[in-house]
Amino acid sequence: MEGFDFRDPPNTAAFICEHVAAGDPILYVSHDEDGDWQFLCGRTHGEDAAERALLVCLADVVRRDPGLNSLASLCRDHHAERTAASAPWSITDDGEEFIRKCVKEFGWAVQLVEEGEGPSEPAFAYTIGLHHNFGHPELIILGQPNKLMHAALNDIGDRIKQGARFASGDSLEEVIEGYPVRLREVESRESFKVHVGYALWFYAGQPFRLLQVVWPDKDGRFPGEPGAWEILKERQPLLP
Repeated sequence: MEGFDFRDPPNTAAFICEHVAAGDPILYVSHDEDGDWQFLCGRTHGEDAAERALLVCLADVVRRDPGLNSLASLCRDHHAERTAASAPWSITDDGEEFIRKCVKEFGWAVQLVEEGEGPSEPAFAYTIGLHHNFGHPELIILGQPNKLMHAALNDIGDRIKQGARFASGDSLEEVIEGYPVRLREVESRESFKVHVGYALWFYAGQPFRLLQVVWPDKDGRFPGEPGAWEILKERQPLLP
């Protein structure tokens, strides 16, 4: 579609408020973690507000305000604001604010990363804040469903918060029901850059350590052990 720079299809559903539908300028754009777009007037829209969100096509919003194409590459979990239709956009990473809040309130945050397009790009999750609050290495786990990875990291995080300390080579029970997990040191700076970007941002150059939480196949064999399932190599690469 000419004049449409967004990666999402033109018929992608988007939300607008009633003020925007009535002709008010779009001053707030949100691209949430699920990929949904919102184009709002910039006023407060609370759950108890009388107005309701309206569903439109993304192309219709851009056709109305072609200048929105400048936000076509707005990452998920980010929002953009401006004070007037002629003013420049200010972009905020909502993920950063969420991480700060979690680290302050709970002791750590868990960042989930969806799987990539190829088999060598499994989903993974990692912690941010364990080093900051408890002097403990951060944790990363790969290749399991998001819900399980989130729960596993929180389980170990709770143990650390209660005073436990773990090191490379340790085996932990009951992190994943019915199976032990093992911890191993991740040393490569390249692995840090590729996998724990938000942790690097949070620590702003301060060094921290990272332990990979490694899980076994259904027969209890870990990657690299004789007879271990070959699929482990794809779903759970051992980070150098």
